[in-house]
Amino acid sequence: MAIRPDRQHWSIDQVLDRTDLSALLDELAEPAGRTLGPGRKWHCPMPYHEDHRASVTMFRDRAGHERWRCWSGDHRGDAIDLVTASTGRDRTEAIDWLADRAGMHPDRPLLPSPPKASTAPPAAQVMDPLVARYVHACHRILHAAAGRPVRGWLHHRGIDDTTISLNLIGADPGRTMMRRGRGLPYGTTLAATFPVYGPAGNLTYVQARYLDPDSAGRKYDNPAAALAPHPRLAFPVTAGETRSDLTLVCEGLPDALTAAQAGFSAVGLLGAQTPDEGVAARLANHADNTGTTLVLICDPDAAGRRVADALVPLLHDCGHSAQVITPPDGLDLNDWSISDADWPERIHAASTQPSIAVARSLGRPLQGVDL
Repeated sequence: MAIRPDRQHWSIDQVLDRTDLSALLDELAEPAGRTLGPGRKWHCPMPYHEDHRASVTMFRDRAGHERWRCWSGDHRGDAIDLVTASTGRDRTEAIDWLADRAGMHPDRPLLPSPPKASTAPPAAQVMDPLVARYVHACHRILHAAAGRPVRGWLHHRGIDDTTISLNLIGADPGRTMMRRGRGLPYGTTLAATFPVYGPAGNLTYVQARYLDPDSAGRKYDNPAAALAPHPRLAFPVTAGETRSDLTLVCEGLPDALTAAQAGFSAVGLLGAQTPDEGVAARLANHADNTGTTLVLICDPDAAGRRVADALVPLLHDCGHSAQVITPPDGLDLNDWSISDADWPERIHAASTQPSIAVARSLGRPLQGVDL
């Protein structure tokens, strides 16, 4: 992304104080293992360094800044050095990119930097290993007799076995058939389990989707915050490289899995929370890292319109103009994919239309493309 000419020149201290290096390493380097915590390691982000044993650790220097070091290749640096090494940006561009990521804008008051009292990630950022064990247990159950109804439901929704395997999708047979630790999805009735991955492919969360929401009293069930923080974004695992120059931002994991299965780069918006600056900044970073254009696939209802109205102006503030596409006939993306085999081509065709107007900047209602 090009640097805007009106960009404020932030000081290095201002940017570093507002950057969580562990989260940045998760985005730009490959984490080792599936959980966070003290002593965590990453693979070296330096190009051409085949760091098979994950030699990067974090520490804090005398100035209080978080730094990383690769102990096998003796590469080291701060968040700015990490961005330059992994994305090819020069130092000025890296500072600009990190400022955008932290929600620092020239026309807004600079928020105070968060306190950093310890080099260990805060407890709220740690995913308990119990969640990973639950994910793998449910994936095994999916291929047993108890998981047959869930397999049928997934196949009926168009989710194939390759996507199921890559994403460790599973079946929760309910608490009467499977014991579980406190804080995991309750297991009121039979549910499909959708693991949630970060942009680096690390497991961060899981959602249980009840097959009969009426009897369960809800559609989704999530782990307690004490076991895993809600990530708000999901990055489905795909087979090989995506074949599209678009990233489809979808409402929910089933739609995002449908998009990824069709060869798109895909991100799922999780939960009913209105997207905020943090979500927009993460989406903008993902688009920059993948070299793709963001397209919002919004459901044709009031909630979908709220998502578009909130997220498009925020992405504009991050330097990205996002197209909004609404599936036809009142369908969500997953239903549309079942009824129309040519939906990927229609997405590509619609994405070439002029970008939508940004409501906040132009002072008129936000409009998208209805197919």
